[in-house]
Amino acid sequence: MAGPNLDADKPLRVVALGGGTGLAALLRALKREAGRSRDPWKLTGIVTVSDNGGSSGRLRDELGGIPPGDLRNCLAALTLEDSALSDLLNYRFRGEGSLAGHSLGNLMLWALADLTGDWVRAIRQLSGVLVTLGRLFPSTVVPVTLCAEDMAGRAYVGETAVGSCQPPLARLWLEPREAEPLPEAVLALLRSDLILLSPGSLYTSTISNLLLQELQEAVESSRSPVIYVANLMTEPGETAGLDLENHVAAISAFGRTRISAIIANAAPLQPDMLARYQVEGGEPLMTESDTILGIPVHRFPLLDPEAPMARHHPDLLNRAIREVLSRL
Repeated sequence: MAGPNLDADKPLRVVALGGGTGLAALLRALKREAGRSRDPWKLTGIVTVSDNGGSSGRLRDELGGIPPGDLRNCLAALTLEDSALSDLLNYRFRGEGSLAGHSLGNLMLWALADLTGDWVRAIRQLSGVLVTLGRLFPSTVVPVTLCAEDMAGRAYVGETAVGSCQPPLARLWLEPREAEPLPEAVLALLRSDLILLSPGSLYTSTISNLLLQELQEAVESSRSPVIYVANLMTEPGETAGLDLENHVAAISAFGRTRISAIIANAAPLQPDMLARYQVEGGEPLMTESDTILGIPVHRFPLLDPEAPMARHHPDLLNRAIREVLSRL
């Protein structure tokens, strides 16, 4: 498949799918391309909305609607670097009262959605205040519940429960099954030049969006290259014991999505950081293979040396994506 032309006259239309901190990290790496003065990329993030824990879960249970947490996290990632509003968006109330643990950005998003009666308009209005570089859409505005069943027949209901599952999974789906994706998200995929699957929790973030049939079909119909940016580490519970091939196989099986290339980390963790992860059951997600399930693997040093935890460095990830694009 011929890759998109980085030097084409028209803006490169890039769509990133995922959720949580993984999609935020990817958008943070890409926003410089959306903000440059010459030939800026047209960047779109499609965000999973199946979260049922923390502040988002409380708002969803008490007030209805979709959980705003992942949307808020991604909005913060797309703000200008010097924007103090990004910190305000992520502020969490302390103390013992009813606001304790709530994120101010979550409350702002929910309030705007309530005032306008439209989640897309709410996100657009808050994006305008924050001056974000790119646009965001929820994958659906239907409150959905992520469900799973493992190989032993144990059932898991809700994103929090699925996140503590015993992998590998036998089944993974969304309820209600007839939930429809947001039309704007489908259109963005159909018009895309490049699709990126973000790092993040495998079942609850990376694959979750692809469980919406029309969204998955839009990925296939787009004929755009699809690049999977792999996690840096496995996660206790959700992906314990799974290697990179297992991750790719799960995306293919449950997300029914072709992958054109894989970006994986090649930089080792510092021994003290590795030891901290291993105590919790996490392991580096690395490979020496040049292909996995017939898909080319591109290895780059992606770790942020200044981060206290394993995190993608935005500049290194940006460079890796551009390098892989040039090879497609």
